[in-house]
Amino acid sequence: MGFDWSLTLLSLAGGFILLMSASLSWGYEKTIFAPATAMLLTWSAALVALSFLPLMGFYHLSAEAVLLFVLGSAWFALVAVLTSWVLSRYSKQSLRPRTAGTLDQLDYGRLLLFWAVIALFCYPLAILNVLSFGSNIVEISYNIRRASVSGDAILHPVVSNLFVLLGVLTNIVLFGVIQKKVKLVSFVVLVAPLVVISLIVAGRSGLVSMILGWLVILAVFSDKLKLRYLVLPVIFLLFVLYFGGVWVKKFDVEGQSASNAITVLADHVFGYLYQGPVLFSRYFTGEIDITTEWDFLNSACHMLSRLNICEPLSVHQDFASYGEARSGNVYSMYYSIIPGYGLLGFFLVFGVYSILLSLLFNMMKVRRILAVAVYPVMFSAIVLSVFKDGIGYAFYWFIKVSMICFLIKIFFSESKIKIYHSSGRR
Repeated sequence: MGFDWSLTLLSLAGGFILLMSASLSWGYEKTIFAPATAMLLTWSAALVALSFLPLMGFYHLSAEAVLLFVLGSAWFALVAVLTSWVLSRYSKQSLRPRTAGTLDQLDYGRLLLFWAVIALFCYPLAILNVLSFGSNIVEISYNIRRASVSGDAILHPVVSNLFVLLGVLTNIVLFGVIQKKVKLVSFVVLVAPLVVISLIVAGRSGLVSMILGWLVILAVFSDKLKLRYLVLPVIFLLFVLYFGGVWVKKFDVEGQSASNAITVLADHVFGYLYQGPVLFSRYFTGEIDITTEWDFLNSACHMLSRLNICEPLSVHQDFASYGEARSGNVYSMYYSIIPGYGLLGFFLVFGVYSILLSLLFNMMKVRRILAVAVYPVMFSAIVLSVFKDGIGYAFYWFIKVSMICFLIKIFFSESKIKIYHSSGRR
């Protein structure tokens, strides 16, 4: 398949349409971290990048896929903006700032102590799990990746659930750091082992999701979003992609010059981010014949499997070519819905996703505990939707987090709650 200017211009036009829509959404929501703006910016960047990537050997997006990506993102954004408008117009009482049931109510000293106690035995157990996969870091990384592809558990179920708890604590305590209720050094000491273990166990996508979530928390709760809040996470993100890729042998820069190493990194990053839309496009137009196993209900099916009611499908898909001498197996969020439920099902599910995330974002702005634990992860799912469905597959995780947040609210609230009266405080 050669370079086709007509398909390039079509993808470029679709990207600019979404970019203009994102500017309108941004003007209404006043932030790029709202669901509507985030989705539009994510897919506008994807379409613009994919219009030029055929110059690097990627296949073009089909006209049908470009149209679907534009309509899907626009529909998601429209529902999100309408939901936000309805909430602002009719739900001011339920979403107004208050102390009871919010982050302001929590005792951060006790939360830090609780995190430290959990870490004392959770981190060592996780390290023992990791060390059981080999005798050196290269062997461990390879065997963990192979186990992950096979669908095998990396951590013991108890340790895995404790890591879900630690993820919730990370978001909540980061808010405490921003509000100067927690010292930054205390947060760094507790979170550093979590970051390292997460990179080894969950790979780069898990750590990228965590970083994007922190960025949301910094953006929403900082009085002034300083430039370093944006630059440092991006630098750390590139660091993770580069060294993570070298670590698990995704690409090799040994013996390469600096310029060649940068080219190899760029090629890898673009392949990592954007093979999904290309592969979905080829599936959508029938250019490749693969067994479709992704399903946005797979997480719910995992819960039902405990009762032998449902058998979860594999999260790993068939490999196919997304460019010249390029092979991958990720197919974007669209792939988890359309094969099983068609276009009507897709627009219905995308609408539900949009309403849910808009509710969570508006709840987060008024400091609700559950929303601060959940929305940052859902925001990262929007950004990473070009190669996975982190929203549908998070259903089981969402149930766990809801229970954790309820218990945190019960056991870690301050004894004396300052109630905001209706004396003009908002």
